[in-house]
Amino acid sequence: MGLGGYLTWTAVSREIVKSGKAKKTLPCEIHNGQYLKIVQSDIWKNNPYMTTDYSEYEQGNVLLLQLNNPDTNYCKVDTPTSCQQRADKHCIRQICEYYGIEDPELRCEIFLTNEEKTRIEELTNSLQDRFIVIEPHSKKNYTPNKEYSFDKWQKIVNKVSKYIQIVQIGNKKEKILDNIVDLVGETTFREASGIIEKSCLFVSTEGGLVHAASAAGTTSLVVLTGFGDPELWSYPQNINVYIGKHGPCGLKVPCQQCLKDVEDHDEMEIVDTILSHLEK
Repeated sequence: MGLGGYLTWTAVSREIVKSGKAKKTLPCEIHNGQYLKIVQSDIWKNNPYMTTDYSEYEQGNVLLLQLNNPDTNYCKVDTPTSCQQRADKHCIRQICEYYGIEDPELRCEIFLTNEEKTRIEELTNSLQDRFIVIEPHSKKNYTPNKEYSFDKWQKIVNKVSKYIQIVQIGNKKEKILDNIVDLVGETTFREASGIIEKSCLFVSTEGGLVHAASAAGTTSLVVLTGFGDPELWSYPQNINVYIGKHGPCGLKVPCQQCLKDVEDHDEMEIVDTILSHLEK
């Protein structure tokens, strides 16, 4: 499970605590029906709804949050080459459904520390009052089919940067766009969420930082391919640009139709959508 997946569980944890079902949750995996592995992640850091201290569970009022429970997994069939996902409702709604919680708030949680907030101020104090954050790359370790064209991202940035400052974040190993403020590799994932919080829009494909933007309360413009169903990941405040002409294919190997959909898509739709949002 990636950081985006972990973030969805922060929403579930909040809803469980707010419903009175527990005072805290303990994220874990259960293997062979008995071995309990406590899951450690920076995503849980400073989170008042969660603990990784097993002694708190032993004292009571802490609910085990089994992250590898097949009954809460939206991916119903997963093979080396493809997956079939339940997509009739958002993944947070699906997990909360298992815990008997209806109509949860679709918002993840990241609780920044004072040290992280200071670091974010240092990184953003020279930026303009209004700026956009962009992450043009998509993680390919699960599927390559969520990715949008880097060349088209560059054309988008070339046009939009005439009107507003654009800040790029992400992995330092990735290619950097022209006409941006380069913060690539300068932040942790959590610090990146803090920079997104200060922005007026986050622009990317579907991934972990889109979930982080929901925690930050920032609107995301998300480019979605035919790999999956938008309903599964769509947050209410987001702007989805769905370019799929097929699917959801669920392919974990390169999909020629996904590639063609990207090649055929007119990037000016994204430019116009961004500029329209900025006018609000």
